Amino acid sequence: MPQSNQILNSSLDLKFKSFLEEVLKDVMYALSAECGSLFIFDAGHKELILDSFLNSCNLRIKGLKKRVGEGVSGKVADINKPVLVKNIKADARFRSNGYKHYKTASFMSIPIITSKGLIGLINIADKSNKEPFSESDLKFAVAIVKYAVMLLEASDSCSELKSEKECLGKEKELLTKYASVGKLAAGVVHEINNPLDGIIRFTNILIEQIENNSVSKEYLLEVKNGLSRIAKITKSLYEFSHIVNVDSLKTREYVYLNDMLDEPLKVYAEKIMNGNIQIKKKFNAGSIKVVDFGLQHVFSNLIKNALDSIQAVGIIEISTELHNDTVKIGFKDSGTGIPSEILGHIFEPFFTTKPVGKGTGLGLSICREIINKYEGKIDVSSAVGDGSNFTVTINRKYTKNA
Repeated sequence: MPQSNQILNSSLDLKFKSFLEEVLKDVMYALSAECGSLFIFDAGHKELILDSFLNSCNLRIKGLKKRVGEGVSGKVADINKPVLVKNIKADARFRSNGYKHYKTASFMSIPIITSKGLIGLINIADKSNKEPFSESDLKFAVAIVKYAVMLLEASDSCSELKSEKECLGKEKELLTKYASVGKLAAGVVHEINNPLDGIIRFTNILIEQIENNSVSKEYLLEVKNGLSRIAKITKSLYEFSHIVNVDSLKTREYVYLNDMLDEPLKVYAEKIMNGNIQIKKKFNAGSIKVVDFGLQHVFSNLIKNALDSIQAVGIIEISTELHNDTVKIGFKDSGTGIPSEILGHIFEPFFTTKPVGKGTGLGLSICREIINKYEGKIDVSSAVGDGSNFTVTINRKYTKNA
């Protein structure tokens, strides 16, 4: 039996396929696509098996099979390279293939390739604005798929390692890779921010010079909103790069825990006052200091999320508790709460409960990475209408008495 086919039989269990389906959903969400499909590769039979098909029609076509080289998906599996089609009616490569179930003529197909070969592929179609997908859309989708593959291989490798020492070595190697990704992200952000600042500045000038209620002004305001979202994403990427860069941990200092909690409250003081929101402090950890690995960023993000979840009048309770081996920091709000069906996804990169343009989906993902540096965790309990309760737990070895 081929090695890759053994992988199919042993590794592509329900949990594994569910993970790939979440990757498909993430790509669809990030690109505002309304249709997507996931094929699993059966190396033994040289065919693709449709495992998930997501669109507004809810078509029941799971289990559909495609031979390698047959149809669009089969050809992508054959060449093992991502494909972007802006208009299938004008694309000589695929015009003869049936292109059904889709509203638009543009789509992308991205193979999922591990170090051991092809394991499946993702198809993305029907952009919500009806425009064709772009090269940048394809690059972004490929980046998400590659990141998912990296996580899969890291998880698979650690599960196969026989000793804790080997697993720790593997984790160290993975952290080094993350640090490289962080440095790359920082460089990309720097290159984007310089021209982006100029574009935003000139867009604002044009908006001021154009008469109100004109079509041109409406378009420019849409451009400005899009640019603002890009700026938010680059800011989050910069924060991510700063956090995953292991070299930056060498210069961190100890800061009073209470000061870390008070500082974000000062930043959001106006929003707290205007929203008639009451802040209750229950600080019971004394005057301890905590090494700063970015913990204040976590507190700021959790406080901001709590404020955003409160529609009008509300209460946010912030508490600290000192235990033998840990310190616990709680954030309880009287906001709208989080639906149970999405509660398990809130820490996933690019997942957000906020409206399009209001959030990047990197906030809680970054928070979790920071807390991991404290050998800690973030727990959450929430219900619609009952608010949310986030509890941050960190190891006491990263603290000291004042």
